[in-house]
Amino acid sequence: MGDLRLAGRTGVVTGGGRGIGAAIATFLADVGAHVIVADIDLETATRTADTIRSRGGAAEAVRVDVGSSAGIDPLVEHLDVAGGPLHFLVNNAAIYAGLKHTPLEDIDEQEWDSVQRVNVAGVWNCSKRLLPALAASGHGHIVNIASAIAFRGSPMLLHYVTSKAAVVGMTKAMARELGGRNITVNAVAPGFTWSDASLEMSTDEQLAAQIARRSIKRAQQPEDVTGAVAFLCSDLAAYITGQTLVVDGGSHMN
Repeated sequence: MGDLRLAGRTGVVTGGGRGIGAAIATFLADVGAHVIVADIDLETATRTADTIRSRGGAAEAVRVDVGSSAGIDPLVEHLDVAGGPLHFLVNNAAIYAGLKHTPLEDIDEQEWDSVQRVNVAGVWNCSKRLLPALAASGHGHIVNIASAIAFRGSPMLLHYVTSKAAVVGMTKAMARELGGRNITVNAVAPGFTWSDASLEMSTDEQLAAQIARRSIKRAQQPEDVTGAVAFLCSDLAAYITGQTLVVDGGSHMN
């Protein structure tokens, strides 16, 4: 799995403790990258890093709260101590687990603010704090994890849908701004993925409907997202920027 040329590269995956984030971190390490698993839950981040090391990869865990600039201090300090450039950043951390399907007029204002702070401002916070390290690599890559739900406009999750639509727009603006520093910025938008968080929020009928909408008639797994992210973290995608790649088994087609 060395064709992606990530051997010797160092990168960060936020929200890397579980679900899609853990799958991304593990795959990136499998193809040779040194991965820093950043998560607000240090226990799950450590578990992912331990799994990576048990497979022969290189990883460390760092507790990070992307909801504020100060919450990223431990990650910046870790990178400063380690030294060397940062080659990629995967902005995956987001609030999704625990959200209820709620009419827009009934969404709690505090919950709305929390979702936007983590899912939207968290991408900005991490990117701005790690820009010096990414620029030092000479060819940095930022991959933002959006969601195909932003293109469906699914009802009853307005705060989450809004946050992921914002990530798509941010990706384009960041790509325009950072191209001059030789940093690419792209997004990957997974479809409904069979993770613990998603399954807790869905009925059997809803799960069946997700599969029925797809060209590939099976449940999407976290591992289905990893190849697209790894490609965009590599220099094979050095001339691709500002793009959003939907990975949902052919439910949405551009």
